[in-house]
Amino acid sequence: MTIVVMLSCSTEPFSQNSIIESPNAMQRGTGIIDLPPTNEKITLTVFAALDSNHHGIIDDFNKNEFFQELEKRTGVHLEFISPPMEKEQEVYNEMLASGYLADIFTHDGNLYPDGWDAAVEDRIYLNLTPYLDTYLKDYNKARKSNPVLEKQTTTAAGRVVCIHVFYTEPQPPWMGLQVRKDWLDDLGLEIPVTFDDWEKMLTLFKTEKKAYAPLSIGQNGFMSISHALSAGFHAMETLMNVNGKVVYGPITDGWKEYLRLLNKWYRNGLLDPDFMINGAWQVDKSMVINGETGAWNAMYTLISEYERMGNGIEVIPVASPVVKRGEKLHIRREDSFIGHPVTISTKCKYPAVAMQIINYLYTEEGALLSNYGIENDTFVYDSNGKPVVTDKIKNNPKYSMPQAQALYLMPPSKFGGLYDWTRELSAVPEKDLVAFEVWGTADDDYILPDTLCFAGGEAAERASILSAVTTYMNDCTVRFIVGDMRIERDWDNYAQTIKEMGIDRAIEITQKALDLQSE
Repeated sequence: MTIVVMLSCSTEPFSQNSIIESPNAMQRGTGIIDLPPTNEKITLTVFAALDSNHHGIIDDFNKNEFFQELEKRTGVHLEFISPPMEKEQEVYNEMLASGYLADIFTHDGNLYPDGWDAAVEDRIYLNLTPYLDTYLKDYNKARKSNPVLEKQTTTAAGRVVCIHVFYTEPQPPWMGLQVRKDWLDDLGLEIPVTFDDWEKMLTLFKTEKKAYAPLSIGQNGFMSISHALSAGFHAMETLMNVNGKVVYGPITDGWKEYLRLLNKWYRNGLLDPDFMINGAWQVDKSMVINGETGAWNAMYTLISEYERMGNGIEVIPVASPVVKRGEKLHIRREDSFIGHPVTISTKCKYPAVAMQIINYLYTEEGALLSNYGIENDTFVYDSNGKPVVTDKIKNNPKYSMPQAQALYLMPPSKFGGLYDWTRELSAVPEKDLVAFEVWGTADDDYILPDTLCFAGGEAAERASILSAVTTYMNDCTVRFIVGDMRIERDWDNYAQTIKEMGIDRAIEITQKALDLQSE
């Protein structure tokens, strides 16, 4: 991977004032973008990781039909550097250390450790602020359409460094708990509400349905992304915003009680005994369709897929359990309205071209291409004039819908743009859309914004602390659940160790950023 990076990227010296072509200097065009006067084919390198939907489907985004069409329309070739998602940060760090930078970076888990402002000051990424009314005018129009978007896409120093994905409308919680409704019916059980209801249900799943893993949880002992199980104890696995005060969830009393309960369930055989080797956030599909588990964490789009593949099983979404009926929760998968950012590096030879290509995806024509593809191939217009995906996307005989989207359309949050998540809905049975309402019964006000900006070197300091603390916390969480550590004996030492690792400093930095964004 490092060799590919070195061959594909530039290390030329940079001067922001001289490298950006003025609009008047762009002497030829494609109808979509204007290009500088050169006879050579323009190629831009793009760092974009491959996620689980691409595994076994695509190993190069140039095989994706959206990017092929984008090249036809713009006349610019994109050369991709695509590590697997689990290697994204590692390869990103190698690039930073080597000085061989891609022209364009998409950011999922790979973040510059010192923050966006520092990345500009360290001459890693361009400050895009001067080009908001020229090369990025459609992006800027979108970000200014909502004061929240404008604020959350501006750094602490007042810069625009990233080009963010914007959702065309907020997406309700798309992940949460699901259970086997047919098993509930067979056992004469109501939909569980409290943790006591859940314990009764899981016990019967074990004794009557012979489930190997009555409840499937993530490898670190919690439900990543949805936080759906610990939410009932008003705790989650990271920093939280509790009424404007930043706290670290895994050292709260709520997390302690969560671990106490899961240890009990583990000892009683109600959890997957091998949860430590599961994925971090979503159940193994085979466990669902083979009847090995009766409750799990997954996306709403998969309910119908489980039912289709599971030989008559019935699945429903359920709300996070609570300690007492009627209790209001504050943690869930938050509504989505802003997605992963894209940056342009200072080593980019044609930054004006890069900006125009990304900006195109914020136009009506570009957004239609990225979300729906080509008319009469991947989409048609319905009787109301709204684009809807064809069976090539929603009923592909070879690929699931997320896989088909990864192959034929722009994958979500992969290259900027306006993201119309409602394109998924035509493939989702109407009965499954109740998931939004069920999972949305909780508030999401304890979730910190993803777009907090940190001053100076505080971003790196915070990231270093949280990296070490998270590794320790994940390990201890598993050990508390399986009984290698005990709440009564080890909790105080565990919490004190996290304090000594600097969590209070990470809280202080985060609080400052939260207060700034809340002004």
